[in-house]
Amino acid sequence: MLASMPMKNAGIVQEHDLPTDIEANEKLVVTWSLDIYDCEGFARFQVQFPAGITAKPVESAKSSFSFENGKAKFIWMELPPQNTLDVSLEISANQDFEGGSVTQWFSFIRDGRRKDVEFEPHHLARRESAVASSDATSTELKVQRNWTATTKRSGTMAVTVSGYESGQFLKLTELLGPHDAISILEDSDCDIRDAYDEQLVFIWQAAPQGTELKVEYTLRGGTPSSISGRVSTIQNNTALERSVAAIAPSDASTSAPPEPTAFRPEPKPAEENVAFRIQILATHSAVSSDAVKRIYAYPGEVRHERHTEWHKFTTGNHTAYKSARDNRVDLNTNHTFPGPFVTAYRNGQRITVQEALLITKQNWIP
Repeated sequence: MLASMPMKNAGIVQEHDLPTDIEANEKLVVTWSLDIYDCEGFARFQVQFPAGITAKPVESAKSSFSFENGKAKFIWMELPPQNTLDVSLEISANQDFEGGSVTQWFSFIRDGRRKDVEFEPHHLARRESAVASSDATSTELKVQRNWTATTKRSGTMAVTVSGYESGQFLKLTELLGPHDAISILEDSDCDIRDAYDEQLVFIWQAAPQGTELKVEYTLRGGTPSSISGRVSTIQNNTALERSVAAIAPSDASTSAPPEPTAFRPEPKPAEENVAFRIQILATHSAVSSDAVKRIYAYPGEVRHERHTEWHKFTTGNHTAYKSARDNRVDLNTNHTFPGPFVTAYRNGQRITVQEALLITKQNWIP
C-alpha cells in the first residue's frame, strides 16, 4: 500500500518573481503561484504596492480584478477546480516611486471556515538609471552629529545622514548607554523606530529622496560624549555597515556642529549574532509551545514570543538564509502550519529579513 502524502498547506505563495528593484517608467510582468489544495468557494488574493507603483492584470485565473490606492485584488466567488492558481500583473513605476515594501495576503475557505494568511513582505527598491548610477559612485556616506545642551543633565542630539542612495534600505542605530529618558523630535518619516537595550533604532525600508535626512531626539540623564552608533545601507549594489564615532567630549557642551565624518568604502565584517527562524503561527490566543506541537503534530522545537497582543511561534535557528528558506519549504510541504515564513533576529531582537541579509551579506532567495 502506498504511503499517503502529507497534505500541502493551502494559501502559500509557492513562488513569485518580484524583482528587488525597478527603474522609473520601467514595466515588468510579475507572477505568483498559489497552492489552493482543499480550498473551496470564495477566495481573495491581495497585493499592496508602495506609492508610485501601478499594476494591471496579465493573468487573473478567472477572478474579478481591481486596483485602487496601490492595492491589487483578485477575487474568486468560486475557486476553479485545480490545485494551483497562477496569477500575474504588469507593474510599472512612476517618477514618484521611492521604494518600499510589497505586502501580500490570501483569504480562503477551508472546512467551512475562513482563513487569512499574510506572506512575508518583499522589499522593492528604486533603481536609478545608468547615468544616475555613475554619478552616485562618487558620493560618500557621511554622518554629522550636533549636541545642544539645554540643562546640565539634558539636551538635544541631531544626527544628519547624507550620501545614501534613495530607495534603498537604510538603518541608523544609536548606542545611548545608561540614561533616564529620551524623546523623539524628528525621524524623517522612517518606517520603524524603536528603543530597547539602551539603543535607539530608525529604519527606512526605502531611503527618502533628497541629499540628506535628519533625526533628532532629546536625551536626559545620559552622557552625550559616549553615544556612538552605526549605519547600515546598500550603496552601489553593495551592502555596507559603518560605525559612527561618538562626538568629542569637548563638543558635548557646545552647539557648534563637528565636521562631517566620511566613511571608507570597505565593508565591515559580517556579524555573527544574526539568526534566521521560521514563524509557523501567530495567534491572539494564549497557547503554549507544547500545545502548538501537539495540534500540528510537529516534533521539532517551537519557541514562543509575545509581541503586543500577538503570540508568535517560531522554529529553527539558521545562520544561512538558504538553510532557513529550505526549512520553510519543508514545513510547508510536510506540515499544515498556516503560512510559515522566514524571520530574522539579531541579539535576540527581531529585525527584518532584508536587514539580516544586509548585515550578513547574503542574497535573498524566493
